[in-house]
Amino acid sequence: MAVLQYVDNVTDLFRAYTDEPDLSFLTAADAQTYLEIGYNEFRQKATDMVPAIFATDVTITPSGGSYNLATGAVTILGSSAIVPLTNTRMVRLLSVRDAVAGNDPFIWTGASSRRAMQLLSRGYLLEGQSLIFSVSVNRSLTLQYVPESTVDWSQSVAGNNEYIDDLVEFHDIIALMAYRQYAIRDSATSEQIERQLSQRLREMESTITKRNFDGPHYVARTNYTYED
Repeated sequence: MAVLQYVDNVTDLFRAYTDEPDLSFLTAADAQTYLEIGYNEFRQKATDMVPAIFATDVTITPSGGSYNLATGAVTILGSSAIVPLTNTRMVRLLSVRDAVAGNDPFIWTGASSRRAMQLLSRGYLLEGQSLIFSVSVNRSLTLQYVPESTVDWSQSVAGNNEYIDDLVEFHDIIALMAYRQYAIRDSATSEQIERQLSQRLREMESTITKRNFDGPHYVARTNYTYED
């Protein structure tokens, strides 16, 4: 049975770790904030291990040498109060590829600066809220990116069934990371918490990097380097 698949399950574990009986000191709002921060950190760690683990796709249609991701027809950056986002806000851009049918689209090469992009025939650079291209683009492109979490951590009552994600066996890490936020306020760092967190992060990395069984054994040669 998946015991930590819902927000209320992880919230209960977090409160058990803090062992704080004073609900006026550790309120429901406080717990929600710490858990949101802990979960964002959890997602960042998981994404560092397997970049596409939370990834989603969106298709844009540029017209020229750039596309503004906050004001274009498809928006994944910027303030939703100014321009409502058409898709979940982007945290990290993973890849840009031609939006074509089939399983072998051309994948554009990311650059670290405009100078580096000058060397690329089909390159891109994320600069602020704009996606800059090395050539003029007048066709659809698919962006693979890591979106912000949409988990509602206020749904902490048993039975709300607010699902977190598919990494259920490692959701204790969220509670451990949330405890760090609580410890800053309470001046109550815990050697046991830190030791357990380090161990569980190692176990998560070992597991999720091998979920795609052949993945760790695959190395691809590109025009510039080797990718594993």
